Amino acid sequence: MADQTREERIRQRAYELWEKEGKPEGADLRFWEQAMDEIDQEDQRKSPSDKRQRAAGA
Repeated sequence: MADQTREERIRQRAYELWEKEGKPEGADLRFWEQAMDEIDQEDQRKSPSDKRQRAAGA
């Protein structure tokens, strides 16, 4: 997953959410925004540990 861009990750998550909800028409923006929020939260949770690892020389 590290080689995926943020946009690719959002696109994939939005598609998964859309499928899970039964593929409703006209809800693309809702799924995109939800996916963006989830990816951003995921990245924020990972960020502090990444900084600690870099500081430790890992």
